[in-house]
Order: sequence, then C-alpha cells, then structure tokens
Amino acid sequence: MKLLFEVRPVEHLEASVDYYRGLGLETLGWPDDETALLGPHEGTATIVLVRDPAEAALGAGGVYDVGDVDTFYEEHGELDWLIAPVSTALGRYAVFADRTGTCFRVLDPDPHLGTETGASFRLYAAAS
Repeated sequence: MKLLFEVRPVEHLEASVDYYRGLGLETLGWPDDETALLGPHEGTATIVLVRDPAEAALGAGGVYDVGDVDTFYEEHGELDWLIAPVSTALGRYAVFADRTGTCFRVLDPDPHLGTETGASFRLYAAAS
C-alpha cells in the first residue's frame, strides 16, 4: 500500500483551486468537471480537490494505491466497506472504515486518464 495523495472535498471547486494556487501549488489536471489535481510544479499530485457530497460526508484523507482494487476488495471482505469498488474519473476506487471508524480510500489509478498536459494520471500518482 502506497500513499498517492490527499483528497479534500470542497463545495466551491474553482475558488478552492484558486486558493491552493495562491499557496504555490499548480493545477496538474482536471479529470472531470468535479475534480482537480494539484501539486508542485512538474511534480506529482499531492492534493485532489473534489466537489462531491458523498466525499464531503467521508471527510478529507489519504488515498492509497493497493494495485488492483477489485482483488483487494475480494481478499479483504472482512473490512467495513463503505463504498464497494466503482469506476471513477481517477480509476477503480473503494472506501472502507478502519477500526476507529475513519475512512480509508483505496485506488487503482487509471493509466489512460489524460490531463491537460497530456500525461497519464498514473504519472502524477506514482512516486518516482
């Protein structure tokens, strides 16, 4: 399991992107109209802003690469799954709650997800 980035649910996506740009982060891509990837210049995404009520209910937190999300889900059926694997703009995604009730997001990044610079999302998500 490897930390990919932090997800931060927001109500006003464009205003939030402008705020983080003011802190020195750059917009690395817009996978869809409700999601923005932010990180340092020529770096990997460190924050993903999402405008989504379901994500807002879960709160901010890390997103982890577990390889194949569907396999991880099948092998860990005992976990308290809040969201079974689904396809999203970022790739295959699921969420479970740990023993304290904190949500834990897992993702298999879509290797074909393009960004405004033409690189794949996996390039941004993978550590060098």
